Amino acid sequence: MSGGFKGIIGWQKTSFIDYPGTVSTVLFFEGCNLRCPYCHNPDIVLRKLPQIPWTSVQSFLLRRKKMMEGVVLSGGEPTLHAILPDLVREIRESGFKIKIDTNGTDPEMISRCEPDYLALDVKTDPLRYAELGCKDPDFGEKLRNAIEIVKKMGSSAEVRITMASPFISEDVVHRIAELLTGVQKVFLQPLKLTGAVLDSSLGSQNVIPAAQIRIFRDIIAPFTGSCVIRGE
Repeated sequence: MSGGFKGIIGWQKTSFIDYPGTVSTVLFFEGCNLRCPYCHNPDIVLRKLPQIPWTSVQSFLLRRKKMMEGVVLSGGEPTLHAILPDLVREIRESGFKIKIDTNGTDPEMISRCEPDYLALDVKTDPLRYAELGCKDPDFGEKLRNAIEIVKKMGSSAEVRITMASPFISEDVVHRIAELLTGVQKVFLQPLKLTGAVLDSSLGSQNVIPAAQIRIFRDIIAPFTGSCVIRGE
């Protein structure tokens, strides 16, 4: 597996913010089964970048073992890759903790990988995921199962919600809040239009004002351990 693994097409060698409390390296996996217009990794989602040899990542991790504790598996969507549990096992055996960033479409894969930290992106009401390209008729149940994993992991997991209109509205937030009952940590992420995004037509009409985001925070907070707006 070590020499032949394919799927990594992005790599941030050192990060101080992607894995809470942990210096990490971030690996980005190609492809995604959603098409969120505000995605900031369009070339990764659309598989436009060259493969990064796993042997290069291995060598880097061995050299940085004393300075780095974690590896973040992101994307794209890492759980699309069948080899992920084997890769997780190898990274963990090398002495690193694992964080997975996921859209929650494959809770079984999340469970198989047993990450040390999990970040689950909730995009909108489960009934509206078709607007983001989701074609799985069982997605609603899968998202609920992924949220249950987050709940069981307590402070070692978080839910992230990008504040983008029309996918987030007051009605949507009320429905999401009920789904998140018992989640310890929720982060609301204001929409950022800097840099490349998947849909170049995205504009100011999709940005939810800060005052409205605070209202959404106050709706979600009673259902969760904490609900924080990133950047405030």
